[in-house]
Amino acid sequence: MVESLQINKIQIKDRLIVDSLVKMMNTEDFDFSPRAKIEGTDLIIISAKNGIELARSDLSEEMYQIAERDRALVMKVKFEVAGIHGNLTKINPILALGKGKKLPMSSWKTTIPIIFV
Repeated sequence: MVESLQINKIQIKDRLIVDSLVKMMNTEDFDFSPRAKIEGTDLIIISAKNGIELARSDLSEEMYQIAERDRALVMKVKFEVAGIHGNLTKINPILALGKGKKLPMSSWKTTIPIIFV
């Protein structure tokens, strides 16, 4: 289950692109299927499973026109899982001069149809 969804940035290239960060509750959680709808000039991301509103953001006039033209948006999602991703509390000195290892970060990009209400 999704703990939270944060919209980081909405931009226009050839389509409407939404960059977001999703925090999941545990590592065995695969239940994330977002849907997009527009009410007035608000872009709302909802869960397809239970219809809960996950995030809301206001669109400019130009963004609204692009969304109305394409009836779809490109959603870039970065996932974080509670207990796996976060800040290190104790930093140990690295003696090797090679590259350090980073925590795994999964992300994906998909096209979502927009429902106009």
